[in-house]
Amino acid sequence: MIDLIRLAIGSISLSYAAYSDYKSREVKDIPWIIMGISGIALLFFYDLKMAFFSMAIFFPITIIMLLLIEFSLMGGADVKAMWGVMLLCPLPPEFFIFPLIKSPLFVFPLTILINSLIMVLPIPFAFFFLNAIKKNFEFPQCFLGYKMRANEVVTKNKFVWSLEKDGKKRIFPVKDFDFKKFGEEELWVSPHLPLLVFVFFGYIVSFIFGDILFFLLSLFQ
Repeated sequence: MIDLIRLAIGSISLSYAAYSDYKSREVKDIPWIIMGISGIALLFFYDLKMAFFSMAIFFPITIIMLLLIEFSLMGGADVKAMWGVMLLCPLPPEFFIFPLIKSPLFVFPLTILINSLIMVLPIPFAFFFLNAIKKNFEFPQCFLGYKMRANEVVTKNKFVWSLEKDGKKRIFPVKDFDFKKFGEEELWVSPHLPLLVFVFFGYIVSFIFGDILFFLLSLFQ
């Protein structure tokens, strides 16, 4: 029953966050506050020693995530989401027959993070196929984004970052890029992905299906 409450609180909070991230790439702190306060209140239904041990292992991972913000690979809301998950669900759930695939990891937030990242993995290949159709085969940019006219970025307010600066191709997105100066010129851009959408689905999948990575690895045993 407690795990169902955690599933409900997390799903509602993350669905709001995912919608906000998709619409504006900005998320208020309300869902993380709800998840954090609820997690602390429900913490006493866990084995406290194991719960704190799990959080002690996962917290350094979130510090690494903070460092990734500098490379535009993650945003501050993504890290806050994982802090909320860490407090709400430090240990794996167990209700009815779920999750279907039991994880060998007792650090449940890590399972959620890995599942979320696995869902992101097909995106570079989708970029590649899109660019293959348009015959844009510049590596590695064809896996990181696509070409777009600079004026379209300005007029359509696209959530994209440039993969070019000073006439040179870049691997990491350029945040402060003035698209207005380039008019009709086509530039390589990388979309600012709403990662919280993947975290939301990763959260649901982790509760219901379980550990995707462990399942995939078990197929080769």
